[in-house]
Amino acid sequence: MSPIKHPPISLTANFYQLGTPAFPAFLSMGEIGMLIEGGTGPTFPIIVEQIRTLGISPEKIKYIILTHSHADHIGGIPHFKRIWPHIKLIGSKVADKIFKKKELFFDYLLADTAIAQLMKAKDEINDLPPALNDYHFELDSSVKEGDSIDLGKGIIWDVYETPGHSPCHICLFERMEGTLVVGDCTGFYVPEKDAFWPNYFVSLEDYVNSIRKLATLPANRAVLSHNCIVYGKVREYLQYALSATEKYHREIIERLANGETVEKIALDKARFVDSITDIQPFKIMYDLSKLMINRSQKADPNISFEL
Repeated sequence: MSPIKHPPISLTANFYQLGTPAFPAFLSMGEIGMLIEGGTGPTFPIIVEQIRTLGISPEKIKYIILTHSHADHIGGIPHFKRIWPHIKLIGSKVADKIFKKKELFFDYLLADTAIAQLMKAKDEINDLPPALNDYHFELDSSVKEGDSIDLGKGIIWDVYETPGHSPCHICLFERMEGTLVVGDCTGFYVPEKDAFWPNYFVSLEDYVNSIRKLATLPANRAVLSHNCIVYGKVREYLQYALSATEKYHREIIERLANGETVEKIALDKARFVDSITDIQPFKIMYDLSKLMINRSQKADPNISFEL
């Protein structure tokens, strides 16, 4: 893969966007470095080439930290561990428990393969990633709310527990430059189409409360796990995410009250997602849409969507 096709992007003097716009990872550099997100199998060689292009020695990169354990955030980890065994993997305590469930690895591998096939079809990669003999995602250490990761030179990342999208989701905030790593805490946003797909896969209440938590931070930029960096007006973006979530939730409840079936609503929602992105196969979008209908049904009828 030519580095010209997907050049690294310098977001600040110490912070870089790697991977692709749809599947980015981020590199924070102080005295030592930390990759944020584990990438995917197909974006792994892209990220390695981007780091070489930046002239950064892999030995300086000490950590990979995950916002959460979904397949599109961890697929590159076994590949990184193979070539850079010194790197330590960090995630939340809940993620640590999830990674101990070996039966989930086959699902991760299927999802990563689907992503690779989609990227190859779009000519974003030349070849499918090589199959490995073994896949390991065990964390080297776990973090919780209030913990910090000090990279030196004033670059310190504070950890915030932000469940709702996933049970293991965390966000990260670096105060010196004001960078907030949102992950998928606010859902899936496509700025070119100004389209929001809320992602409250675990709990609508937790999802809303996690966004509220982020709104208390003095962020200069919000780094999303797909498609977008929000520069300035971070609080306004977070309110927009909540408003989009409210609209999505209220529509589901209204359509159910009018007698529409869960399957019909989920199909419509999956078609909407398919109209704004081809990031995952349609069946996955349908299953996730159906899951969120369940979460809306279980939500408090008086839930507030205000910051």
